Amino acid sequence: MKLKTDNIFQITELEVTPAKVYQTLMDARLHSTFTGMETTIDPVKGGHFTGFDGDASGYFLDLAKNKRIVQAWRHSEFPEGFFSVVHIDLEKTDKGTRINFNHIGVPEDSSGWLTDAWRKVYWNRLQEYFGENVVHS
Repeated sequence: MKLKTDNIFQITELEVTPAKVYQTLMDARLHSTFTGMETTIDPVKGGHFTGFDGDASGYFLDLAKNKRIVQAWRHSEFPEGFFSVVHIDLEKTDKGTRINFNHIGVPEDSSGWLTDAWRKVYWNRLQEYFGENVVHS
């Protein structure tokens, strides 16, 4: 039986540079600070990561410094051995950075809570870390 999946697309805008966002997402210490959860990151293509206190894990499929992060990503709630793909594109704007986030191939039964988790536990906390009001598109 084929697993039914959904995609999660979110946009977040920050008044900091793409370089600052990239550094914060790719540095384990900074990442742990803004999420409030244990994180490990080997910031190279093929490097492994864990996040959300070990509930999320995977490896980097592609990295373009200050522009793009692509991950093979799984959550402990996903079926054994199942990976989705996370694309994070950082776009320079007049005011800072637009983050285009696309999480592809999320198991359908996880998409609801995971959509909320990305927004509340990740993007809201990242905005708070940079001292900004939380606004999403």
